Amino acid sequence: MKKLFLSESLPKKDSGRKQICRVMKLTASFLLLCSCFAFAGHANSQNAKVSLNKTKVQLQDILSEIENQTDYLFVSNRNVDLKQKVSVRATDRPVQEVLDEILKNTGLTFTIEGVNIILSEVKLVLDSTASQQERKIEGKIIDVNGEPIIGANIVEKGTTNGVISDLQGSFSLNVTPGVTLVISYIGYVSQELKIGNQISYNITLREDSETLDEVVVIGYGTVKKSDLTGSVSSIKSGELAAIPQASAAQALQGRTAGVYVKQNSGAPGSTTTVRIRGTNSILGGNDPLYVIDGFPSNVGMGMLNVDDIESMEVLKDASAIAIYGSRGANGVIMITTKRAKTGTTNITVRQQITLSQFDTKLDLWRDPVLMASLNNESRINGGLDPLYVGKVSSTGVYYPSVEELQTTWTTNTRWDDLVFRDTPVSNNTTATISSSNDRTVFNLSANFYTDNGMYIKDDYTKGGYNLSVDHNIYDNFKVRFSNILSRGVRNANGGLAYWRNPIYPVYDENGDYYLTNASDFSHPMAITDLQKNETKSLDVISSVALEWQLFPFLKLTSQLNYKFGKSVSDRYYPKKYTEAGEFSNGQAEIENWEGHNLVSETFANFQKKFDKHDIGAMVGYSYEYYMSRSSGLTGKDFVNEALGNENMGAGNPEKNEIWNGYSDNKLVSGMFRLNYVYDNKYLLTLTARADGSSKFGKNNKWAMFPSGAVSWKAHEESFIKNLNVFDELKFRFSYGISGNQGISPYQTLSRYGTDKYYNDGSWATTIGPGYVSGWTGPGWIYRVWSGIPNPDLKWETTAQADFGIDMAFLNRRLRVSFDYYDKQTSDLLRERNLALSSGYDKMWVNDGKIQNRGFELTVDADILQTKDWQLSGTLIYSRNRNKVKDLGNTLESGLVTDPMTGMLFEYSGNSLEQYRDYTNILAIGQPVNVFYGYKVDGIVQTLNEGIDAGLSGDYANPGEFKYMNLNGDSEISEADKTIIGDPNPDFTASLALNLSWKKFDVSVFLNGVFGQDVLNTKAFGEPSNSPLRWTPDNPTNKYPSLRDGRQVKISDWWIEDGSFLRVQNLNIGYTFDLPKKSFLSKARIYMNASNLYTFTKFKGYDPEVGLNGVYSGGYPRLRKWTFGLDLTF
Repeated sequence: MKKLFLSESLPKKDSGRKQICRVMKLTASFLLLCSCFAFAGHANSQNAKVSLNKTKVQLQDILSEIENQTDYLFVSNRNVDLKQKVSVRATDRPVQEVLDEILKNTGLTFTIEGVNIILSEVKLVLDSTASQQERKIEGKIIDVNGEPIIGANIVEKGTTNGVISDLQGSFSLNVTPGVTLVISYIGYVSQELKIGNQISYNITLREDSETLDEVVVIGYGTVKKSDLTGSVSSIKSGELAAIPQASAAQALQGRTAGVYVKQNSGAPGSTTTVRIRGTNSILGGNDPLYVIDGFPSNVGMGMLNVDDIESMEVLKDASAIAIYGSRGANGVIMITTKRAKTGTTNITVRQQITLSQFDTKLDLWRDPVLMASLNNESRINGGLDPLYVGKVSSTGVYYPSVEELQTTWTTNTRWDDLVFRDTPVSNNTTATISSSNDRTVFNLSANFYTDNGMYIKDDYTKGGYNLSVDHNIYDNFKVRFSNILSRGVRNANGGLAYWRNPIYPVYDENGDYYLTNASDFSHPMAITDLQKNETKSLDVISSVALEWQLFPFLKLTSQLNYKFGKSVSDRYYPKKYTEAGEFSNGQAEIENWEGHNLVSETFANFQKKFDKHDIGAMVGYSYEYYMSRSSGLTGKDFVNEALGNENMGAGNPEKNEIWNGYSDNKLVSGMFRLNYVYDNKYLLTLTARADGSSKFGKNNKWAMFPSGAVSWKAHEESFIKNLNVFDELKFRFSYGISGNQGISPYQTLSRYGTDKYYNDGSWATTIGPGYVSGWTGPGWIYRVWSGIPNPDLKWETTAQADFGIDMAFLNRRLRVSFDYYDKQTSDLLRERNLALSSGYDKMWVNDGKIQNRGFELTVDADILQTKDWQLSGTLIYSRNRNKVKDLGNTLESGLVTDPMTGMLFEYSGNSLEQYRDYTNILAIGQPVNVFYGYKVDGIVQTLNEGIDAGLSGDYANPGEFKYMNLNGDSEISEADKTIIGDPNPDFTASLALNLSWKKFDVSVFLNGVFGQDVLNTKAFGEPSNSPLRWTPDNPTNKYPSLRDGRQVKISDWWIEDGSFLRVQNLNIGYTFDLPKKSFLSKARIYMNASNLYTFTKFKGYDPEVGLNGVYSGGYPRLRKWTFGLDLTF
């Protein structure tokens, strides 16, 4: 039996049964899940039954067995004799009956309080020695309001002798004079009490201000979490450290309400997409602003080591983000790196080894006979000659017959075995030294990270350090310095054709790589061995800040930030085996990029309390300069390619191509914030920021971004306190405007470009109005011409209203946060299509409006907390609905009108060759990027059925898609297209559970996206689904026939439910109990499994696709097994 003295075993005091009912009624509607967790143990214990068969065993053994079979925990003081022998025989009997029987002749009795069974003596029996040494004391545990604290631990220090306070907060305990009692309760500051001659004690516990008044980092300052008026979510280092992640952005996934995170691919060093409260802009940028130790930048978090992060705050509503003005419309992520704790010196080493594997099997042709048979069937149905007939094809390749494949053919190359590593191993090593005294805080960490991809020779290596020093020159003057450096090397070898035909050998009879023809550019081994694609990068962030505490109520801060980044890319495409190399007789490329970002900010913070008035103010100035330069050199027609792009002189100088680019912009800002709190109940925040940007014309350079927020701490009102329900009840409302300038500079100016033309036997260069701003069309073959200036171009603005409620119950063991928001983004920065007569294709304008509306719910619960057991959980639910409300003038914007509904829209993204059509549209009144196409009513079964459906030609034959004639005319045409799906999810949800027992800890994290549609371009024609095709013998209504040359239309047949629930992380760890004199202060080992299993109906590899909802195949998602060791010296 464990002699534990349970913390929070019982609910907090209520004034009778009516009060308990009132509590349950008020909270049950939205706290059902966590309430069930919190009280399930109590309810189950009341009905608990046990089966025992013991003869003459110690009492403590029987009590331990009861603990194992039930949720009960036995509590006793040291006078209770648990070693006396008892016997019991019981089968499925209530615990209370069993205890009555076994304690009958022991001189002991028991009482049940919640899940605790308190053992005590029927009468106090002390020998003469004990009576002289021990005596009974009693007391009462209360809070600062005089309310009793139920379930507080009262333990004699250094022993297990103790009790818990009862329903009145009272306790009694036998102790020896001179001992020290430790009184503790979750959410309160523990106390130690020296026992003298007094026999009665009244003890007051005070709430732990660290828990209630946790400091949250906001723009240009900090604020107590209890005084927040905006919507801010926090993630601490403990949550980040538990889950191994390659980037900090990935660690955000599912951890914060309203934040959507998606890793763009499984390739090493891949980037991550982050969206806060939906998509606000079409082309003006949707990435949030990242602020790293006070340095605002759009560089993201890729260069940061997750182990260096102390906390991340996500600013979501207008009150929180308006202080960042033109850069805050998409939300702000505040990142604070770690600092040493005062008076400590630590050396920490973290070593992680990660093994990767596919989470599902590859969809490949394993049976060449079946592959050949279906290929022949498809060609015959398309009116072509069959290929696998034992002859040399028109391209010069010999294709064996089906019979030959069944008998004598021996080549069956498993390309995936050649292309993919079996189990790639990645490494992440971090070493940190931190030290501090009353004047200086020093922190230095170094990290080395390698990520070996699934493809052979596809790798990413990153190394760097993080140095920070804080020094108090005077008591009121501090200098802070930090320097973060990251250097990376990316060897890219992805996209290899692991699906290559298995009848092709790797080498031909001469030992060269086997090619089907001169245009075979997909041989994976040839590309791996001969093609080069390497990028080296360097990123440095440096900051120095001066903090001058002029007066106790006034602090002046000046911070200078500088970021430098550069990259060099080396590529070489050999004359043979690559398309670019074949076309150019060898092609080499070197590209350079360099960026400089300087931010200087000075601001003053005022904080002073006058009686019941607490006033805080901030006023500041910001200047930002950004400049980037790039250049590139392309060499072609190589005489000798032995050195690749390391000898560009081996190319033909007449075919060399040189280009370079330059861009810079400035942003000047002034900001102001006022915080006012009256009587610790009523809060007001006013914020304003004025931004001037060089990206816009003189008439629109400046813009003002104001916001306001009010909050009411209802739990501070006496009538709320008297309910004894809420530990916190706070209402919040905010409204404000933020901006977006996420476009390239110079869009308000006339732009010139250069091009080459062939004249009189040589190439000549021309310069003139207009430049190529992009490429479009199938295979990106068409140029997009831009360059018309728009001097009236202005800021994209987002107006946002937010209403929130923060609640806490059961001594803050249950915490709930709810937010409802409405965001309206207007004056969208986007490129309007121009008339052909203008000579241009696109022009930047302010046109359109998008709405995002939704709500967020976060429930945190400390479900169980005892000496040995802790169980907590977090449930997050987010729902966002976006809508295109306006796209500008119909004629000027070239909007298309849906003939059936009159809906106005424009096509979005790029046309897919598979359908020779666009898949997504932006339609007024609809969510962003909805799918637009045809409806399909199964498969045509007879020719007459196809003709009656309005189909013609080959499309009316049996086995074809039965497209629906929605407009009721006699044919299937563009007029029958309609909205067929929505790639935006209905809602996202996640659940995190953390369990610890003694030195063991287990955590599981579930993350889900629900209600999203995915366009599965691989729904037919793959090895797994081609055999299911329609045939006269298998007249299925689900799959079409195989037919070469069929031009499929974009339709709802390709749309699938992309909802999924993923067991994203499972973490198991053990922390060693080290001797006090050990050179180690902490040691922990752990194992983490990521992407353990995905529940989904989606038929592709992974339903988590891009924001346009199009699935294009690739390879399965990676399941990763990480083994880690953390040592602290």
